[in-house]
This record gives sequence, C-alpha cells and structure tokens, in this order.
Amino acid sequence: MPPLFSIIIPVYRSGPFLRDCLDSIRNQTLTDWECICINDGSPDDSGAILDEYARKDARFTAIHQDNRGVSAARNAGLSVARGNWTAFVDGDDTVEPDMLACLHEEALRAQEAALLCYGISKDFHAGSRLIRTETTLPSRNQHIPAGETGAFLRYLLTSLDMESSCNKLFRTELLKKNGILFNTSAVVFEDFQFVLDYLSACAPDIILLKKAFYHYRAQETENGAAKRSRFNLVRDIDALTTKFLAWASTLSLPQEDIPIVKGYILQKISVIFHALQRQPYAARREVFRDFLSSGLAARKAELPLCGRYFHLVCRLLAARRYRMAHLLLKARNI
Repeated sequence: MPPLFSIIIPVYRSGPFLRDCLDSIRNQTLTDWECICINDGSPDDSGAILDEYARKDARFTAIHQDNRGVSAARNAGLSVARGNWTAFVDGDDTVEPDMLACLHEEALRAQEAALLCYGISKDFHAGSRLIRTETTLPSRNQHIPAGETGAFLRYLLTSLDMESSCNKLFRTELLKKNGILFNTSAVVFEDFQFVLDYLSACAPDIILLKKAFYHYRAQETENGAAKRSRFNLVRDIDALTTKFLAWASTLSLPQEDIPIVKGYILQKISVIFHALQRQPYAARREVFRDFLSSGLAARKAELPLCGRYFHLVCRLLAARRYRMAHLLLKARNI
C-alpha cells in the first residue's frame, strides 16, 4: 500500500538545522508517510545525517546527487514519490507535529479538493529569543470550488508566501499525470511557476486552512533579489508573468479584480529594478537589454507604480539611453 503522504526535502548546507527539520517529520502524529530527502551535493555533514535517519527509520529515504539546485532536487524526489499527496519542506525549516493529521482530516472532509494551502510563520532567532510572524491567514478554513478561484486569486496576491510550494499539499497523481515539475533553469520564483503549472493543468478545488503549520527559518543572508540579480532575473520573471497571465485568463474574474492582476505584474517587474541597487553600470546595462527584449517590455508604459521616477527610467530604456537610466536609478536609489 502506498503511504498517504510523500514529503520531499531538498537538502543543501542544512547541517545545523537538519535534525530539527527531520525530527519535525518523524514526530508527526499521523504516521502513514514517506520522507524523501535529496542531498544536493551538500559539502557539510547533511548527507551523513540523512543516511543516519534512513538507517533508523525505513520511512526516510536518502538520495545523493551532485549539486544541481533546489528544483532538480525536488524533481528527483517527485520521480520516486508514492504517496497520495505530496508536500515540500526545506531542510532548515520545521512543521507542526499535527500537520499531516489535520491535512488528512481536511482532505477527507472535501474529497473533491486537489490543493490544500496553509499558513507559514517566519521564525527569527535573536540569541535565545524566538520572534515569530505569520502570513495573512483566513479567519476560518475555506473551501473554494474551481469555478470560484477568483477569491483565491485575491488572497494569493495579498500574501507573498502563498507563492511558496512549501505551504501546499498537491495530489501526486495529478502531478505525475500532467508532467508537472520544477523549472530547473529558473533561479527566482521557481516555486510559484510550479504552483501556476499545477493550477493551470488541474483547475483544482482549493482548501485554505487558517493555521500556520509551516515554520520558515529566516536567516540573515544576502537579500534574495540582490543575490539573484547575478542571474537572468528578467528571463525568470518574464516566464512567471507569462504563466500567471495565461492562468488568470482562464478565470472568470470580476472587473474589480483586473487591477489586482495588473498590480501583481507591476510588482514583479519592480523586483528587477530594485535588485539592481548598488550594481555597477555594466551589470545594469545587461539587465536593461534583457528587459527590452522580453515580453515584460510591452508593459513598461504602465509602470509608475514602482516609483516616482520609474516611468522616466522606462522611457530612457526604450530610447537605449542605458547610462542615463543607470544614473537616474543610482541618484534616486530606486
């Protein structure tokens, strides 16, 4: 018999926190699960820790591969997942001990649902103190039929962490039937691209849960947007917005939701330019060129949302005045 749940954990340099993560899975009150852990070429002792847990508990599986990135690691887990449902957990995060039991109960209550979404808390560790903040959550559990996804869209776009794959439960059969995998070439918003592929292919009924079952460990590392600006940020955001607009076009959106969609696209485009803060001119010029050759450029006339001088920057880019745009961004700290 396949297990009820497959939990996929990509692991890279998670050593200091990995045992906490794995213990939070092992201590689940519902015991019918498998945990597939992928050591993505981690140079620390993460691989040895995974082997230890796999030896002691047959529900844990350790897969070792060369470093190929988080998306490739998750895809490796998906290729062997056997559970009815699939969840994703990152190797330095933890989950509540009753998470699987509560999710199973909700899945039984609404058997037509194919996507369950729950809250994420961000845990900041300041010495011995724990500071915990939670994402915006519904006041009660909600069942959203597929034909009423507009309500989910409004909630999705007002809660940043709803873009994550780690606070969602997916039907494994639908993932495999539709060939849904993580985009291994993306280094930004790869989670939401995966979620959008699932929403587009499966058009599921959705359950929103009011509890934050997932605890994200916030660490003081390089800002994600700045870090990823070294890669093709424009390409990844272009792919995301294309998928998002394709999915949104299939929904019966009321007129009042159209500005929400537009605002979301503008927010993602603004990430590109905010990521360029303190970058040298040569780096900015390459991003400017990527922007102009992308599908995003078609929307550049509607971007004053991103700052007082942003519209002028876009006009300068359209005129190929890269250095002037660079100086304006630098001067105004956009």
